[in-house]
Amino acid sequence: MANRKIGMGMLVMALVFGMTVVGCASSGPKNFVRGSGGDTTILLRQGLDFDLAFREVAFTLNRHKFETEVIQPEVGYIRTRWNRWDSTTSLDAYRVRVVCNFNPARTQLIVKVEAEYLIRGEWVTGYDTRAIETLRNDLNNIIGN
Repeated sequence: MANRKIGMGMLVMALVFGMTVVGCASSGPKNFVRGSGGDTTILLRQGLDFDLAFREVAFTLNRHKFETEVIQPEVGYIRTRWNRWDSTTSLDAYRVRVVCNFNPARTQLIVKVEAEYLIRGEWVTGYDTRAIETLRNDLNNIIGN
């Protein structure tokens, strides 16, 4: 009888531990949020030359280790490659990229941070709160109002 209780206790502990590990593994990094979002608008400083603003955005992305994949200055568009942003996860399981668009009047910059987290072989889409906050703060200080 005592062995059966010990066995049941160990089974319960194994199940609780297993659910905890699976739950933590599937929730993603703490700065990952599932679903749409992850964009912010930055109003450009009055009188700021567009070419300078565009170069500053590209430089800021590069400084944060985002490698440019597509750059189209004539339409005000930059997209980076998928990149590892969160050092607590493996490169294969979590990736982030940034898309920047200037509005046609060249008075605003829309920054979107896309993130994907691999859960059981499927990429789950969302955004990275730390990346969007960091880029918003830096770009506001450099080119913002």
